Amino acid sequence: MLSEKEIYQYLGLAVIVVIFVYVVLRTLSFQAGVIGGVVEGFSTDMDKLPDAVKANTNKYEDSLLITKYRRSHEDTILNLESSASAAILSLSITNAEEISKDPSSEKAQKIIGQINNLKSFRDSLNDAMSYLDKK
Repeated sequence: MLSEKEIYQYLGLAVIVVIFVYVVLRTLSFQAGVIGGVVEGFSTDMDKLPDAVKANTNKYEDSLLITKYRRSHEDTILNLESSASAAILSLSITNAEEISKDPSSEKAQKIIGQINNLKSFRDSLNDAMSYLDKK
């Protein structure tokens, strides 16, 4: 016959197994939902997808009126690039001492992150200008 201690041990083990099975089934159910959502997420047949993307791109281009406002778009991009460059310079100069004390400090890393984001933004503006030049 089982002692009271053994009964509680088996009962505890059974509860743990039930919880484990529940967690595994919930995880699998969630995974199936995610996979199902990805598969069902396509509203267009794969053969027609390139045409749908092209149509969406044309909507963007049409709304920009590139032919009519080319010069304005170019000036805007150039001015934004100058603004980003000035901001990079300003952040670098005004925070040089803070950054040089400890470049790995939280405050210095925040400033460096801002500078890097501006650099990335400038690169994006260059890409936008290249795209505009092709049109």
